[in-house]
Amino acid sequence: MQISVLGCNGSRDVGLNPTALLIGKNVLIDAGTCSEVLSNKVRSMIDHVFITHAHIDHIADLPFLAQTAFDFRKKPLNIYGIKETIDDISAHIFNGRIWPNFNEIPNTKQSKISLTNVIPLKNIRINSLNIMAIPVNHTVPTVGLLIDSGNSAFAFTSDTYKTELFWENIRDHKRLKALIIECSFPNRLEKTAKLTGHLTPNLLSKEVSKMHRTDIKIYVTHMKPIHREEIIKELKVLSKNLPLQILEDGMNIKI
Repeated sequence: MQISVLGCNGSRDVGLNPTALLIGKNVLIDAGTCSEVLSNKVRSMIDHVFITHAHIDHIADLPFLAQTAFDFRKKPLNIYGIKETIDDISAHIFNGRIWPNFNEIPNTKQSKISLTNVIPLKNIRINSLNIMAIPVNHTVPTVGLLIDSGNSAFAFTSDTYKTELFWENIRDHKRLKALIIECSFPNRLEKTAKLTGHLTPNLLSKEVSKMHRTDIKIYVTHMKPIHREEIIKELKVLSKNLPLQILEDGMNIKI
């Protein structure tokens, strides 16, 4: 399974893009970034987009992906998320005011996007991937993901504070090879992390311990740009005991 990191930051800044992970050529996990780094031709090859939650840093480029589908695709762009996320996207993005309602353009039978509600803790099949949405602890309804190709699997926390259900559903997965976990704030801002539903390096260490495994490669994502250097320094201390790697925009990961 090949993962291209289009963006992996907790906000947008010069040279730093928000969250988007491209699996293979046509499955996108979150859409905080896309049009900045992919050509129209490459974007038009994306068939499926799974949105973990409706915060802007995870959906910012979704309107432009829909525009690409309208301009270049014959088949609709398939967008997946839990009901609350799909409802938010429908009500606040594709509502005919903020952005055209591509769910009804050119008409409901030939629309250029397809919105699908997924049920948490139940696998859905997208191409050769089994994807399970697992509720996590954020300020809006949010899911982490367990993505299994049949040969290997990785887990993605998305945005979360302390959580339990996520670890319960991934720790015993035999094909699990990697974890992508968020870390948005430095340790001194733990109260802010709690208030906004995020992790610090210290909290990350405690959360990872709930996995009860030492054979998993751990990639750290979603650092707020203003705190990036401070967080990295604190993560380097943890890396003496944990197999941590900082996720970077443009990185390619084979799992």
